[in-house]
Amino acid sequence: MSQEMFERGLEKRRAVMGAEFVERAFAGGEDAFGADFQRFLTEYAWGAVWGRGGLTDRERHMVTIGILAALGREKELAGHLRATANTGVSERDLSDVLHQVAVYAGVPAALSAVKAAQDILKGAPAGEQPKE
Repeated sequence: MSQEMFERGLEKRRAVMGAEFVERAFAGGEDAFGADFQRFLTEYAWGAVWGRGGLTDRERHMVTIGILAALGREKELAGHLRATANTGVSERDLSDVLHQVAVYAGVPAALSAVKAAQDILKGAPAGEQPKE
């Protein structure tokens, strides 16, 4: 892919996930193990796919959350749940998406995702009890 695609992906990734998240992904510099993988993700997932248009970032984010929940990818799901404020995904949107997951991918997958969303909405990292 091109430098242009990387730059487009970097801009989109920062807009959706936040600049701090992206900085952590690229920590260690170009020679760090995994740096080439982060570049690949940024070019392809964020530049080519998220940057292709058609769907809004809100719509694309809801699709992504549904897929991650259905696949049980809890770490990636947690990152995207935290980033919903950046794309306008509301709590009602999350609830609707997770109901869809329950019907089409199974209640256990949706239940795990609901628990992760509850933790994150209360300000706790997914899987940890919030401080009350």
